Amino acid sequence: KQWYQRRVRGLHVNQLSTEEQRELASCIAPDTDKCSAVQRAKYAELRLEQLADTKDKELSLYTQLIENLVYLLWRHVQYYTVYCKDPTEGVGGEPLPKKLLSANQDYIKNLTRELPLHLTDPLLKKIVDFCSSKSSASMTSSFTSALVRRVRKLMTA
Repeated sequence: KQWYQRRVRGLHVNQLSTEEQRELASCIAPDTDKCSAVQRAKYAELRLEQLADTKDKELSLYTQLIENLVYLLWRHVQYYTVYCKDPTEGVGGEPLPKKLLSANQDYIKNLTRELPLHLTDPLLKKIVDFCSSKSSASMTSSFTSALVRRVRKLMTA
């Protein structure tokens, strides 16, 4: 299971106070005052597992969101720093359409100058660390790592 579930499972229901057990159990069974202490503890344990599953799903969604945002960032930076740098070349040697030539060369120079100021190495390292620690699939973390490497390469080019 995921890291949050391991953390919650380290917390045993018998370590909780009676009031905390009652509060957790009330989410599962509405009338916990009539339940025995053993039943209440089982309900509380079930609720803790539900909360752990919810947190795992939430972290998975955050990881996917960050991965998608890094992908969009990379595509945006690549577009402006590679394809719009020389508007006469465009994509594949063909000139860019006039509509796309509106990307001001000063804007592109400003973008390449300011990128390292905003996308610092500690930030990019935190992104990679977060995605690799929260992701169960190594493919997702390696994809994010590859995207971060590409962004760094574009910033130094």
